[in-house]
Amino acid sequence: MRKLRIAVIIFFLLSAGVFAGYRIENRLHTDQVPPVLTSDTDSISISVEAEESALFQGLHAEDNADGDITDEIRVASMSNFTERGKRTVNYAVFDSSGHAATLSRELVYTDYTSPRITLNEPLRFSLSEAESWDTSEFLELFQAQDCLDGDLSNAVQVNVEGNGYVSGAGDYTVNVQVSNSAGDVTAVPVRMTVTDPSDEGESEKYYPVLSQYIVYTSLGQGLDLYSLLAGLQHGSAQYSFGSEELSGEITPASVAITDRTDYNTPGAYLVDYSYTTAEGVTAVTTLTVVVEE
Repeated sequence: MRKLRIAVIIFFLLSAGVFAGYRIENRLHTDQVPPVLTSDTDSISISVEAEESALFQGLHAEDNADGDITDEIRVASMSNFTERGKRTVNYAVFDSSGHAATLSRELVYTDYTSPRITLNEPLRFSLSEAESWDTSEFLELFQAQDCLDGDLSNAVQVNVEGNGYVSGAGDYTVNVQVSNSAGDVTAVPVRMTVTDPSDEGESEKYYPVLSQYIVYTSLGQGLDLYSLLAGLQHGSAQYSFGSEELSGEITPASVAITDRTDYNTPGAYLVDYSYTTAEGVTAVTTLTVVVEE
């Protein structure tokens, strides 16, 4: 029994020695050196329309065993914007032994614009409509486009003044918001009008009709606000200027415009279009102007 025990111990020691030798031999013949990933610049500038290959300009990867592995470089991740239109790109490359090299550099979009929310019909509802509206149907009135992500209409969020509670006829502020994959948020205030059909004066109103209800302009660039006028709305019917339903004396110039926009300061501003009938009844439609940097 004692001899058997000694034999087992000797076998164990020999096995351990062989295993250790194998590990050492394997380690000596296995690549332990990671690749080297370099860039000839700390920052790159590209268009938002550029091909994905543009992200790899100026990069090079070399491995002691595999040689040039530049074609194996991949984008590991992209940060949110550090500034508008600027973000950090993180790259990675692996050699055939599984060793990695990483590198980060700044990415600047030369023609970036923030997401834009649009609205092609007025936010005007009767009391009964406002009190029973479905949020999803309300959201469908807005569209959003982004130069990076494309259509973001399904990501639009709205918050109605007073947490959505409509206390009666009148004007309410609606805050509309959308963000893209880079963390850039566009927030736009628009005005919603709730009408009371039982109000006799309401039936006499002619609301100005616009081609758009949210428009964008660049810093210092004014707008031809009259060019957005399309006609007047009476009840559920819309009439174009010059049509038989409207008197020839009623033209876009018959509509008064109150422009509160500071075209030299970025922000969102409300512009009122008002039309007053011969009987002295006034109806107001509001446009939102967004001045971008």
